[in-house]
Amino acid sequence: MRILALDWGTVRIGVAISDPDGKIAFPLDKFIEPKNALGEIKKIVAELQVEKILVGWPKGLGGQATKSTDQVEKFVETLKSEIGQPLELLDERLSSIQAGNTLSAAGVSEKEQRNIKDNITAQIILQQYLDKK
Repeated sequence: MRILALDWGTVRIGVAISDPDGKIAFPLDKFIEPKNALGEIKKIVAELQVEKILVGWPKGLGGQATKSTDQVEKFVETLKSEIGQPLELLDERLSSIQAGNTLSAAGVSEKEQRNIKDNITAQIILQQYLDKK
């Protein structure tokens, strides 16, 4: 079962996909711009035969809702009405920090991280989900 993970953001949406067996997460080679999100996600779902979509659910460190939490929930409602695949929200606390630390440890500069960090964050969220299965 292929699973798509999304790390929603106001500037870009990070994207990762699982292997067909649902064991390993891979970042996609491009991010999605929010203004084109629905069309791009539909295209990815069809091309890669995605059976489930995961969306990172931003919360404060104490588990409280944030401004981003409300925006993601609205985005998810739109996705549910437009895309037929099952959809699940996943806690994404600290995943962006983990992605930045991983990229920095690999020698990727802050400037270079801008266009790939969100996809790495989506990959981390997806891999954590797959590891729990």
